[in-house]
Amino acid sequence: MKKISMLLILFLFISCNNSNTESKSIEKENTNYTVSCDLIYDYERAQQFTFKYLDAMPEENYSFKPTPEILSFREEAIHLGLVNYRYAAMIAGSYDASNEKEIMSRQELQSKKQVIEFVSNSYDVMINQINTEQNLNAKTYYYRWSCSKECLARKGFEHQSHHRGKFAIYLRLKGIKPPFEQLIFKDGDIPKRDIETEDWESTKNYLKYKKLVD
Repeated sequence: MKKISMLLILFLFISCNNSNTESKSIEKENTNYTVSCDLIYDYERAQQFTFKYLDAMPEENYSFKPTPEILSFREEAIHLGLVNYRYAAMIAGSYDASNEKEIMSRQELQSKKQVIEFVSNSYDVMINQINTEQNLNAKTYYYRWSCSKECLARKGFEHQSHHRGKFAIYLRLKGIKPPFEQLIFKDGDIPKRDIETEDWESTKNYLKYKKLVD
């Protein structure tokens, strides 16, 4: 009888211990991460990131073209801003039919300061438009294709990312080191990590990743 009792106690101890271990493992896997995936946050971050690129290029190099057939650095910047305005207009259910060449030739968009202001304002307009939308799932049009307003905002984000990425080549060709990547957080906004390195490296996803990559 004593042997049976001891076996039962041992079994219960092992079961509880396994349960606690499993619970800790699940807790590690289900961590609530604080990396933001919010449209407004990401556009504000992109605005900061883009400003750093535009500021890094000296004014005398704003007319620089790596090859004759492509846009100058200044024109690339204006194009980025113009399309931000255009996407914001489409999210609002309208369309921006402005002439890009005419805008690029405007006297008030020739200096570095003027271009930076134009591009920065375009982000403000986009952010404000997203902020004021009651329903980002509502359907609208991307030119002749139907899509949601959120889809348009994300396509706009992809567009500005593409053109800002091109700025790095212009800077490199002028011997200027591009700003450090700002792909996750806004300035001064790196939160405390949600999981310690040791715990992270013991998660199933991390161990699986190592096997696949290494």
